[in-house]
Amino acid sequence: MFKFEEDKTYSMPPFFGGTVFDANFTATANTLALNFTFSTDGKELDKFLPKGFELLKPELTISLSQLRGCNWFVGGGYNLIQVQVPARFNGKHDKLEGVFPLVIWENNTIPITGGREQSGQPKIFADIEDLHAYDGRYFTNASIFGETFIRLEMSETKLWEKGKLEKTKAAGPIPNNVFGWRYIPNVNGPGAALNEPILYPQSITIMSGWYGKGAVEWIANEKNVYNHIIKQLADLPVYGNVSVNSVNGTVFMNALKGRILR
Repeated sequence: MFKFEEDKTYSMPPFFGGTVFDANFTATANTLALNFTFSTDGKELDKFLPKGFELLKPELTISLSQLRGCNWFVGGGYNLIQVQVPARFNGKHDKLEGVFPLVIWENNTIPITGGREQSGQPKIFADIEDLHAYDGRYFTNASIFGETFIRLEMSETKLWEKGKLEKTKAAGPIPNNVFGWRYIPNVNGPGAALNEPILYPQSITIMSGWYGKGAVEWIANEKNVYNHIIKQLADLPVYGNVSVNSVNGTVFMNALKGRILR
């Protein structure tokens, strides 16, 4: 008979054995990230945040990350698009500021399952193109079942000023409180078997950086299985220009030091 061991951590399917829990393990990957940021309607953004969280400013960031050389992924990699807002968690014991991801699309199911079950990250699958570079533009798109639902483009790129880059490098890894919400529905009807806020500690060491002009195009389509998400994001107003901040460096993700927020 299979038995769970208390000193091990398991992932689905667990019946082939677990691994010894190592709280010091840190997942690392080389990353190229493009962060598209714009101001929008704070009241509309606030509707997405669950109890305990408050919006820090009416701002939405859509990030494309190309992760390569992942040490938890046998040196492989994948792409993701993350939509997030700046937020504060106001709990009885925890008072933290960070970012709250509303949705994360990834083009590989292995990091999706772990990130959802363990760290409460809102991950779902999509086909995400590698970043294309042509005629001074950098662009990509994401689709599901052949239906493109977002296009991202960066243009008029300029390197960070030398002083800014040197200062950033000297600071070392930049910590980031990434929040999550672990939600497991009941098997036999409405309601949740698990419903709790999560902290997922991350950081990044930046080696180079650029900034430029951004363009974000959402494509709502009733044939798209994610249309209920896409339409709500597409309906958010864009106030002013879309700025882009691009960085190259190393990401550190320490899911095993994550915890339930109280």
